[in-house]
Amino acid sequence: MIEIKRAVEKDAQIITDIKTRAYNKEINTYLGRNGGPPGYDKVESEIDIIENLIAYKIQLDKQIIGGFFLIPLCDKKMRFEDFVIEPIHQGNGYGYKVMKLVEEAYPDICEWQLSTPIFSIGNQHLYTKFEYVEVSRNEDEIEYVKQIKVVK
Repeated sequence: MIEIKRAVEKDAQIITDIKTRAYNKEINTYLGRNGGPPGYDKVESEIDIIENLIAYKIQLDKQIIGGFFLIPLCDKKMRFEDFVIEPIHQGNGYGYKVMKLVEEAYPDICEWQLSTPIFSIGNQHLYTKFEYVEVSRNEDEIEYVKQIKVVK
């Protein structure tokens, strides 16, 4: 069973290792090198995220297989960041299920924002499938937004 739980400091090394493998696989596939966002492969960076943001671990049958964090914005808006799943678990529908769990966990959020690298075709497919709409792009990234009508 897939579930999301708040990450704690003891999860930092596992999440960092997963981020390193996931980002390296993605960047290597499309750009022929390793890499990711600043600090993606540093446990200290993940500890900082866990301590200062709304960080989650993704678990499959109690085993951590990924992570992400959320940034609250003004007026019932939330930003979804650093969404990674262990490469061996990608392509199984877990990303879609996680995004559904996140929305269910935050029913008062009426706008979700996220971005993905321009070359990340798999992410683009997932986000559009989950009803995110492209609002801008540059040579590096595509920015997406999903509007949700909050039922009261």
